[in-house]
Amino acid sequence: MDDMETKILKGEAVRDRIFAEVKNELSRLLQKYQRVPGIVFIGFAGVPLGKYNMPLHVGTAQQLGFKVYQELLPEDVTVRQLSAVIEHYNHDQEVDAIVLLQPLPGHLNPLEMAGKIYPRKEVEGFHPVNLAGTLMPDSHLNRYPMCLPAALEEIFRENGIRRHKDQEWVFLLDDEFISNPLTYMIVKAAASRAVPKDCPVSFINKNSAKVAEYCHRADFLVVVSKFPEYVDPEWLKPGVCIIDIYSNLVKEVPSKADPSRLVPVIRGGVCVESVKNIAGSILPVPGGLMTVVLGILFRNTLQSFRICQAENTAQRKLILV
Repeated sequence: MDDMETKILKGEAVRDRIFAEVKNELSRLLQKYQRVPGIVFIGFAGVPLGKYNMPLHVGTAQQLGFKVYQELLPEDVTVRQLSAVIEHYNHDQEVDAIVLLQPLPGHLNPLEMAGKIYPRKEVEGFHPVNLAGTLMPDSHLNRYPMCLPAALEEIFRENGIRRHKDQEWVFLLDDEFISNPLTYMIVKAAASRAVPKDCPVSFINKNSAKVAEYCHRADFLVVVSKFPEYVDPEWLKPGVCIIDIYSNLVKEVPSKADPSRLVPVIRGGVCVESVKNIAGSILPVPGGLMTVVLGILFRNTLQSFRICQAENTAQRKLILV
């Protein structure tokens, strides 16, 4: 069999398009309401990639024109302390979105903490009510799309990736992600939106003795792993579409532009170079799915703002009546 050319699916073009749409909409909302949506990012000191994620999210939101708040909490923050911070912003009328930067410190239950955010302000789709809306897209609970599958949909559309009947999808997860209730629910909910209903789906633990067997059946292989570049190219079915999701901080190196500044080296569970000419396409880490997720998050924040304005208008009408 001749080597095939592997298509590297990048998210930058999709991200830039969504960012432009968001920036234009922010200008329109400012003109109409004399204010813009507010968003707060809550991060945790000491968490891998934490010191890079907070500036990235805050800086991007500010450049687009959001009203931005940030809370950097200690890694040993208690449930009570984090709950108090969330509750404060739940009641802050200037804040339309509350974002807990993942991952949370290990002693915190991410599903429990996401559940403390008001559903309207939980714009990533992790609150149990919003997860239910993702699983039941025709219900009134479906305020806005879950960021991960929505971002994947945008990238597939941009790159002409088609999903056909009976193609097999395999989700390859670490123990931690299978046992973590939030992560597993997110993966299941995302799969319900990303995978066509007539396609077989499997969820496999990376430590399973049958991992190679399952991977070799996959037409679409989704990898969520804290083990950088561990997927063996020999496991892969020729032509597979690989979706690598989890960002791992491998090391920090001096910046080429400014050697006095360190920059992160990030890798996913798949080494891109090792799967070239085997995979048909790959959505890599870095530069792939999470690049677009941020755009969907901002788009959902706009929707949260609109919902709030509609509710305020309805309340004013009731008072007048």
